[in-house]
Amino acid sequence: MDAVGQIAADGSLGGHRADFVDGTAFSLDEIYLTVGAYSHAAPWRSDYTGRQIYYQSLRGPREDFLTIRDYLWRWDTDWFWCSRPFGVQQPFIRSLWPRRYRRSDVYRALVAFDRRHGLSDTLNARRGRPPREAVIQDVEIPLSRAADFLRFFSVEVGMSPVWLCPLRLRSQQPWPLYPLRPGEAYVNFGFWGTVPLPGGRDDGYHNRLIESQVAALGGHKGLYSTSFYTEDEFWAHYNGPAYAGLKRAYDRNGRLSGLYEKCVRGQ
Repeated sequence: MDAVGQIAADGSLGGHRADFVDGTAFSLDEIYLTVGAYSHAAPWRSDYTGRQIYYQSLRGPREDFLTIRDYLWRWDTDWFWCSRPFGVQQPFIRSLWPRRYRRSDVYRALVAFDRRHGLSDTLNARRGRPPREAVIQDVEIPLSRAADFLRFFSVEVGMSPVWLCPLRLRSQQPWPLYPLRPGEAYVNFGFWGTVPLPGGRDDGYHNRLIESQVAALGGHKGLYSTSFYTEDEFWAHYNGPAYAGLKRAYDRNGRLSGLYEKCVRGQ
């Protein structure tokens, strides 16, 4: 995390310009920081839309070259690593899977179909396996507490890999409904997948653990994924008074669902 702090401070690492930066944690003992810079020349160009898999390449050579387009879309062929349940990362199946369908939107449609029909749940039950909980979140943790969160996540959730992306506000004006502190560096942790539920635990167990830990470490959770906050917790994290003012100004008659109803109750 010290290297991330240095890049956030001056945009470089070890004397090298850092135009792009992210990280990937396979475990507490195996974490890779990827630092990219624009170049006018490349000895070779890698292609991760075919047989090669980008996140697995991080364990290989320390230097790589991609076009800007391929770099921006490097995760998409395998939806980071979420294509694993479809078997498409196995060489034989990958050779049969048309390249044009190696895209995150295709995998997302397959996941939606599975959830709609409960195929995986039925198969796991027939095999005597415990039910699984979807843990799909992106959370921002202050850089000073990022290592604490990663240790917590490794022990309590155990999903791997985890994506890390440093960020900070570009101005001194905070976002009203997502109050990151100006001038402070954060690390976004992205994790997407399912984990088995412990015996006697209900769906949402791991997600609630994560929400509680994020709050304890002074972080915030992105609201694209399922949330389990109580209404009081939700508005304490997402500036309820400011939102209420916006709601009165732009939806005085309450014709639209509120943010809590959309993000937590799914209305």
